[in-house]
Amino acid sequence: MENTLITGIVYAIAADLVWGLAFVIPMLLGAYSAIEIAFGRYLTYGIISLLIFLCTRKARLNRTIWQRALLFAFCGNVGYYVFLVFSIQLTGATITTLVIGLLPITVSLYGNLLNREYAFMKILPSLFVILIGIFTINYSSITSNEHGWNPYGVVSSLAALASWTWYGVANARFLKENPQISSTDWSSITGVATLCLLPFFMLVSVLFVPESISVTKLLYSHSSWGFWIGSTVLGVVVSWIGTVFWNRASHLLPVSLAGQLTVGETICGLGYVFFADLRLPLVWEWIGIIMIVSGVLFGIRTINRLKEVNMDANIRNQPT
Repeated sequence: MENTLITGIVYAIAADLVWGLAFVIPMLLGAYSAIEIAFGRYLTYGIISLLIFLCTRKARLNRTIWQRALLFAFCGNVGYYVFLVFSIQLTGATITTLVIGLLPITVSLYGNLLNREYAFMKILPSLFVILIGIFTINYSSITSNEHGWNPYGVVSSLAALASWTWYGVANARFLKENPQISSTDWSSITGVATLCLLPFFMLVSVLFVPESISVTKLLYSHSSWGFWIGSTVLGVVVSWIGTVFWNRASHLLPVSLAGQLTVGETICGLGYVFFADLRLPLVWEWIGIIMIVSGVLFGIRTINRLKEVNMDANIRNQPT
C-alpha cells in the first residue's frame, strides 16, 4: 500500500513538473495570442495522439468510450480553455489565476464527497493551509488588479474551475473502473477527441474574440518556427506526456490526495517563471510557497496515517 502511494505521488509530481511548462512557454511566445497558443497546443496534441493511437491500438473501442473521451476532452482541455480565455479577457489574468488556483481544494473536496474516502475533518486542515498559501502568493496581484471583478469574467473563471474539477474526479474514477485501458492509451484517446473538438474551439474563439488568430503570423512570419516549436512542446510534452503521468497518478492515489498534489503545477510554473525572469521569489511568495508545500506534506502524512489505521482495522476484523 505504501509503495503504491509513493509511486502515485511520484507520477503526480512528474505531471506537475511537465504541466508547469504551460506557465512559461506562453511568455516566450509573447507575440502570439492565447487563442493562437491554444490552437497550436491542441493541434499538435491531437496529431501526436492520433499517430500513437493508430500505431498502438489493440482493439476497437465502443461508442460509450468515445463519448466519454469527447466529454473529458471538452471539460479538461478545449472547453476549460475557452472559459479560461474569456475570463482572462474580461477580468484579467490575476483574478483568473486566483480562481483556477483553487483547483487543489475543489478537486479534493468534490472527490472526497463522491468517493467518501476519508472524514472531511481529517483532510480540511491541510486544504486550509494550501488555500492560505494560494492567497498569499497572489496577494500583491490581487490588490493591484486593474481589470476589477468583472462579473462575467468571474463566472467564466468559475466555469473553468468547475469544468476541470469535474474532469479531474471523473477521469480518476473512469480509470479505476476501466483498468483494461492503460494510462498511455487513454491519453492518446483523449487527444484524438480533443482534435475532433478543435474546430469548435476555433469557431467559438473567432466569434467571441475577433482577430484572435492570424494564419499569416502562424505560418509565414519570422517567428513561426519558434511558435511551432513551443506548440510542439506544449502539445507533446505538456499535454500528452503530462496526461499520461496524471492518469497513472489518478489510478494509484485517492482522489482527495491527487487533488491536493495538483497545486504542484502552480509551484513548478512559478519556479520556471522565476528562472526565466532571472529573479528570486518575493517574501510573500516564499511564504505562500512554503505554506502550500507544508499543506501538501501534511495532507500526505494524514492520508498515509488514515490508510494505516484502516489496514489495522481490517486485519483485526478478519476472522481467525
